[in-house]
Amino acid sequence: MSVRVSGIVAAVFGAGLLSSSAMASVSWSYFGGGDAGFNALTNNGSLERAVAEGRIGNNALSGTWERAIWQQGGVGGTKAEGQFVWGNGSAYAWSFNWDGVNTVTFNLADTSISWNQVAGDFTDIFIRTRSGNDSSLLLSELAFSGVDGNLNPGNLFSTGNGDVNYLQITNGGSPLGAFSLGGLVQFDWTGNPPTNSALAFQVKFTNVIPAPASMALLGLAGVLRRRRRG
Repeated sequence: MSVRVSGIVAAVFGAGLLSSSAMASVSWSYFGGGDAGFNALTNNGSLERAVAEGRIGNNALSGTWERAIWQQGGVGGTKAEGQFVWGNGSAYAWSFNWDGVNTVTFNLADTSISWNQVAGDFTDIFIRTRSGNDSSLLLSELAFSGVDGNLNPGNLFSTGNGDVNYLQITNGGSPLGAFSLGGLVQFDWTGNPPTNSALAFQVKFTNVIPAPASMALLGLAGVLRRRRRG
């Protein structure tokens, strides 16, 4: 039995080492799964720690909001809100900063909102863009800088008729330490501006359901713990 278990350990941990070495540092990729794929990876958003959103709102300094930070995809409503007036075709600097402990801050142009009750670590960031009819959204000059590494992901954009796109930044299953993520955001529309979240971008701080190889490692660890107790 010990030879058999040792063989399993070598095989599974060998696969795990290959996977971890490929994901040893923070990396990024475009995520093609859309909203359905994101929901599948995050158990319908229940693994999210926080979501920050910039949107068209009512494009005014009163009434509905243009900037907000949510808890777990909207559970319990927004935790911080702010107003903003977007210029059609104008580009604005934005950033999201995570202190590695419990606070996320959303900066847009010369405005800022923050929330300091983020409950727990997270391993992945998903950036989501959505555009409505006769509108488009461009996130450009994306840059990630943090204790786990530095990245310059490609641009992300959506153009017209409910177009949704995602970009994923991952730390390969390990919690992300403190970081800053930002770039430029530009909203464009024809005729009357869209309203609310018809034209919007989100940054989702989340854990994801482990891949099968990771689940095998977790299961094996449990087996070995039980054998040691016996």
